[in-house]
Amino acid sequence: MYQFQIVKFTTMTPTAKPQNAALQSALRAARENEKRWREMQAEFSTDSEAMEQWAATAKLRRLEVERLEAILAAAERA
Repeated sequence: MYQFQIVKFTTMTPTAKPQNAALQSALRAARENEKRWREMQAEFSTDSEAMEQWAATAKLRRLEVERLEAILAAAERA
């Protein structure tokens, strides 16, 4: 009546070298995006609403970099 699937957690943990390479690439891209975004700050500094949006996006970009760094660190420890 009911079917259950067993999921192997080893296939879900990022331990393989190709996955680490993909994570490294994603981290590099996230860092570059964050850097470019920070360089654009002057363009938004004259409008307070635009500056708030810029700051919120900058925070999200920083969180993405930190998230990828944590995932990659966990993958390298495994």
